[in-house]
Amino acid sequence: MNFAAYGHLLRDQRIRRVLGVGFVARFPNAALGIILTLHVAVTLGEGYGAAGLAVAAMTLGMAVGSPWRGRLVDRLGLRRALVPSVVTLGVIWTAVPFLPFALLLVGAFLGGLFAVPVFSLVRQSIGVLTHGARRETAFALDSIITETIFMIGPAVGAVVATAWSSAWGLAIVGWSATLAGLYLMWFNPPTRSSQLARPGSSGEYTAEEDLRRAVDGAVHGAPAHLDLTATEVPTGAIPVIRAEDHRPGTGADEGVRTGPFARLKASFGWLSGTALAVLAVSMGSGMLMSGTEVAIVAELERSGQAAQAGVVIAFWCGASAVGGILYGALGRRLSPLLLLTLFALGTLPMALVDGVWALAVISLIGGLFTAPTLAAASALMAHVVSEDRRGEAMGYYGSAMTAGAALGAPAAGAFIDGISAEAGYVFAAAVALLMVGLAVLARTMLRRRRRARA
Repeated sequence: MNFAAYGHLLRDQRIRRVLGVGFVARFPNAALGIILTLHVAVTLGEGYGAAGLAVAAMTLGMAVGSPWRGRLVDRLGLRRALVPSVVTLGVIWTAVPFLPFALLLVGAFLGGLFAVPVFSLVRQSIGVLTHGARRETAFALDSIITETIFMIGPAVGAVVATAWSSAWGLAIVGWSATLAGLYLMWFNPPTRSSQLARPGSSGEYTAEEDLRRAVDGAVHGAPAHLDLTATEVPTGAIPVIRAEDHRPGTGADEGVRTGPFARLKASFGWLSGTALAVLAVSMGSGMLMSGTEVAIVAELERSGQAAQAGVVIAFWCGASAVGGILYGALGRRLSPLLLLTLFALGTLPMALVDGVWALAVISLIGGLFTAPTLAAASALMAHVVSEDRRGEAMGYYGSAMTAGAALGAPAAGAFIDGISAEAGYVFAAAVALLMVGLAVLARTMLRRRRRARA
């Protein structure tokens, strides 16, 4: 364990600023879900079923918008890509509270569609600013920050919506998101290596740092068939394969492959077997987290202790933060498939205990693997996707997690209603393990197909 790695990382002013703006800009999204839920269910009196539809519409918008916005960042640059968010979000979320329910669903979808893609932008920038062990540490630190935000944000949103006004809360979220977009446009964190200052020009880097960056650039820019980082990957980790499905064809082949299907295939040229596995990990993590949260609330609600759910969730998130710190200090790449497996298996014991404090203590087991799973998956995606497509890839990564969270909560709820609260933990863990199995199967099939073509 090298905890000094965090100090070395944070000496870089650009990384401090990226992490700082990510911390602030994520708050509106963290509070938005609970404020929208309380506005529809309580202020409008439509009930929690209707509130679920509103949140689902917003989530669907985010899932659609994240890869689209990532592609805009890749093609147009960060500043131009953020213009739609800056122009629309304040207007949308100011108007949503005053719309009839049918139009409110449309507004919630548009609010999600134009949401500032903070998650993907921060991680895309970290992928540019760091390499090797520094990248693992940076992604771990970002995962810890994310956990902290989602511990505080929903609580602040609930206070604003209940003690003041849910309508004002939604409007403030929209204005805050606009300000966050403007700040990101002003700060303009790098999304390409070409945007970085030349080593030594700012006086921030020593000769040793310059040499390390040169070596990292040589390793990470190597051709696909050369895995120069293999010594960093433990047994069982996902092998690094860059652009594994792309093989230049002959001139005749290229002349034939000009139809819409060929163009569609080309647009997903970054989607290698490894990238597909990372997306599966992202979706599985989202389903596991949301399903577990619903199960915690349901189990305590049925025992008359729903007000204490925050205690269990705080322990759970706190363990995740500790796990993230340990993973970042480890300074080596672990397979996200392995980490998601441990996360799922560590969640199962929660089905065997009752009571607030027993749940809180047992939640520490699975919680320790939450942030490491997300950090390892993000770092691997940044490693296997080239910079010119990384924004889109990170957008799909965020969409996969969003979709998993949106599907996990109602699916776990159905098991809870039909069987028991404990069944929610089992379902969430089983789905995550299923996603791991599907990822391994897909990766194996792609490898065999590639070998058959060779």
